Amino acid sequence: METRQQRVMDAFGRVRTFLDEHPATGVLTYASAQEMLDDVLGKLRGLASTQYRGQELGRAEARRQAEQIALLVDQHIRPIVTIARAQIEPHSDVGLPAALRMPKLPINPSRVLTVCDGMMEAAQAHEALFVAHGLPADFLAQFAAARASLERLTGGRTVQVGARVAARAGLRVQLRRGRRAVERLDALVRASYRNDPGVLAAWRIAKRVPRTPVRGGAEEAEVAQPSESTVPPLPQAA
Repeated sequence: METRQQRVMDAFGRVRTFLDEHPATGVLTYASAQEMLDDVLGKLRGLASTQYRGQELGRAEARRQAEQIALLVDQHIRPIVTIARAQIEPHSDVGLPAALRMPKLPINPSRVLTVCDGMMEAAQAHEALFVAHGLPADFLAQFAAARASLERLTGGRTVQVGARVAARAGLRVQLRRGRRAVERLDALVRASYRNDPGVLAAWRIAKRVPRTPVRGGAEEAEVAQPSESTVPPLPQAA
């Protein structure tokens, strides 16, 4: 969870603590809005956990991808390119086939997979030559296995990225719901404690929810802070 989102979640927690310490009076009840806020807090914790776990797993997957790419380049791609280049006579106008050239580094996983496919196909036609110049008899099978390992790692990272994106979208939804719950509670608290300036002062502090960015680059405003006169008092039980 981003720091700004965590601050909003902490603010919702302060509101929840305030409600426990200052229950509604008379005929008023926080029940519906409080239930909504509790639901938001529970879902925010779950989504924050999913996002954090996705970040950590994503970093681990990225490290494994980098290690597998290094293995492919050093143990498979570079030896094939070196042997293929050695077959070109000095000063010859015959160029090295594109599929057997060294790719530009650094290289991303999807590009590595494409390079591997083209290189294996090109090398297959000259398998005996590569074996004769030092590669193991099953070098193409080993190459294919290493390539498949990278593809699996790439798929795993894609899943983790998807989980993080979904969690981030869910967090935005729950943050908006939480703000609406606090707005509903604002009217109830101020009506319930309209004659208690001390409690109202504490509520003005407790209900402050930091701004957070939303889709499109705009910002969500803090929970409205209307003057006390804008919300008419509700009747209390005798």
